[in-house]
Amino acid sequence: MPNQLAQSKKRKTIAEHAAVLAMLERIAADEQTTSTELLRKAARDVIRNYTKDPKIVSDLRELLNAYEPKLPQQTKNPKALTRFKRDSREFDALTIDLGLFGVDAIQDRNSLHKHSKAPALIGSL
Repeated sequence: MPNQLAQSKKRKTIAEHAAVLAMLERIAADEQTTSTELLRKAARDVIRNYTKDPKIVSDLRELLNAYEPKLPQQTKNPKALTRFKRDSREFDALTIDLGLFGVDAIQDRNSLHKHSKAPALIGSL
């Protein structure tokens, strides 16, 4: 029978998970936040560390793009467009925060004007 407490085992006991979560709750109370927010922060820190590797960053960008908000094709009310715009702003902030895209890349992606030459206004009022 194998030793269930061996250090080489990847399985963790419920007691270990409960202890980690209890400590996390204590830290969250001291920080006046939630344990979920601390976990979210830690996960983003891990992702930021991986974005420093150019080999991995392209895969992460590809994964992230699958979650990019999609413009509704048709809508009967302006709420859907408002929701899309809000989701797009949050998505853009996330990509910058994680270090997957820079501000310039976001601006280029969101810009209606795709040419290097500046648009010219013609006619006068």
